[in-house]
Formats: sequence, structure tokens, C-alpha cells
Amino acid sequence: GQILIDGHDIKNLDCDTIRGNISIITQNPYIFNMSIRQNLTIVKRDLTEDEMIEACKLACLHDYIMSLPDGYDTLVGEGGLTLSGGQKQRLAIARAFVQKTQIILFDEATSALDNETQENIQKAINNLKNHYTVLIIAHRLSTVIDSDQIFLVEDGQITASGTHEELVTNNKTYKNLYNKELKS
Repeated sequence: GQILIDGHDIKNLDCDTIRGNISIITQNPYIFNMSIRQNLTIVKRDLTEDEMIEACKLACLHDYIMSLPDGYDTLVGEGGLTLSGGQKQRLAIARAFVQKTQIILFDEATSALDNETQENIQKAINNLKNHYTVLIIAHRLSTVIDSDQIFLVEDGQITASGTHEELVTNNKTYKNLYNKELKS
């Protein structure tokens, strides 16, 4: 019956406080028609070069950026037109690192990506562990398989929870979903 952030009931927090502590990365993150650098400084005006590079390294994006002729000053076009889906996702992840919010919510952030790109995104998500509270909403079990806690939701209700190993062993629905995903 309660949602707590650092022990505080969100009913007692104002919207700005809640929003200021959560970054959301969606399936189609919005990328501004400006340079990579500007897409990052838009969330933190006093961003240092070192902070920017660190965020992009954690998001597994730095090497790609350095391969571009203009590096961090490369224009990416409206909606990130010049970037692949995975690069847009990693830029959004870097932006979340730059914001330094306590909670990062991935809402189907890997559903439209190929397996190789999803692996790169998964590496970036793994870099978040122990630094942020990470919530992942996903249909692809491979996205959440390494999570500390997985909640199975059916018809809007949590029907099971546990680690991947616990759910595969103890929950028929989860096991069936997992087996279907392995076959595809």
C-alpha cells in the first residue's frame, strides 16, 4: 500500500522532488537536434568534460563517439536521425548518468533492438548496478534475467516474484515464457 523513496512515502513528497529523482528511458527516447555534447549538457549545464566522457563510457557509447569525425560535437539530427536505435538508447542512458538521479526506469527500452544491440544496452544497464535503483519494465526476459528481483505481472496484478532461478523453478507461467523466448 506504500511506495517509498529512501524511506519516504511518495504521498508526502511533491511532484518536483519525485521527478527530480527519477530518469525514464523509453523504447523511443527523444534525442534533440543538436550535438551529442548538447544532448548531454541539456540536463546538466555545468557538465565537465570528464563527467561527460565517464557517462558515455558507462553507457558503452564513448568509443563510437570517438570514431566520429567531430566526436562529441557531432550533430545527430532531429530525434537522433543519424543514430541507430541502440545508439539512441545508450545516449539516453548517458543522459541519465549525467542527471545523477537516484532511480532509473527503463520502460521497454530494449524491445525494438536486435540481440547484439540489446547486449550492449545490457552492459550499460549492468554498469548501473550498485550505483542506482534500476527498474526495468520488459517483455523480453533476457533484459531482466540478471535482476536482483523480478516481478511477474499478469492482468495488472503481481502474480509471482523472485530471482530468475527461483521463478524458473517455482512458477509455471514464467518457466513457459522463458522456454518460449529461448526457442525464438
